[in-house]
Amino acid sequence: MPRTQQSCREGALFSMANVMLLILLLLYCDGMNTETTSSPESDPVITTKKAASKGQSQVIIEELTILTPQYIELLCNLTDLPNNPLYITGYWTKDGQEIENSEETVNRNNEQYILKRTFSIQTRDLGNYSCVFRENEAQVTFVLDVPVMKDKRAKPVVSYIGDSVVLECKLKHTPNTWNWYKANNTEKVFINVTANPLNYKILNNGTKSKLTVLNLTEEDSGKYICSAEFDIKPSESYVELKVMSYTEPLKPFIAIVVEVIVLVTLILLWEKCNKPQQNNSSGGENDVYSEQTRKLTNDDSNGLENTARQRKLER
Repeated sequence: MPRTQQSCREGALFSMANVMLLILLLLYCDGMNTETTSSPESDPVITTKKAASKGQSQVIIEELTILTPQYIELLCNLTDLPNNPLYITGYWTKDGQEIENSEETVNRNNEQYILKRTFSIQTRDLGNYSCVFRENEAQVTFVLDVPVMKDKRAKPVVSYIGDSVVLECKLKHTPNTWNWYKANNTEKVFINVTANPLNYKILNNGTKSKLTVLNLTEEDSGKYICSAEFDIKPSESYVELKVMSYTEPLKPFIAIVVEVIVLVTLILLWEKCNKPQQNNSSGGENDVYSEQTRKLTNDDSNGLENTARQRKLER
């Protein structure tokens, strides 16, 4: 009996060990399944932009501001077609080039023809997207780009050596940050305010950024580039700076004064050179006049003598 009880006890312990081993195996397999099973991907957020076109040969342009990479659905709604055909053909272009496999048949739906397509927009995908209806040449163009700085100066900012000048850029949208660069031939050099506190100061205020250039020298002249940094692409503009000395505005006046002095000097020299000739000519005229007077006097005296002789002979 003791041997039988011991055998039963050993069998029970062996069974319990097997059960525990089985449980551990199940837990391990469950954990493996949990780690390797991937969760389904969420659908991307798609932004829809619509534009309507009426009639034939109408071209519409819609400007869309893109700040971040995104999926965007462009939708064209064509209405008011004559004869209202059952279907028409439409296709898409990017920057004037037809997109491959974009042509499709657009069926009439409540007197409307709707052509739409979803695009994934990254930095390289920005540009002009057009939906074109082939039969009637109606077209809608979506211009996808970052915000554009439209208030650009046509003339350079003028300042003087030793002064300070403030250059400003502004946008309608607030960027992630602002950066300033100075153009150097075909390259642009980043302006580091921390490294050059005596030369530059930058003040960013949301949609505006101001660069102050201190202690101006002639080397500070050139093109300054402001860059509004967005997630998809920076938006850039530039300001031209011209640094002059204080004598620079006086140069036209000085040139005029020099020309006047030169002209007056030439006139005086001309008069001085011609004065002896005038004196000689006047002296010659006086000699001729004296000679003529002397001859006339002699002729008169000779005439009187002849008259006296004739009278004496008559007597």
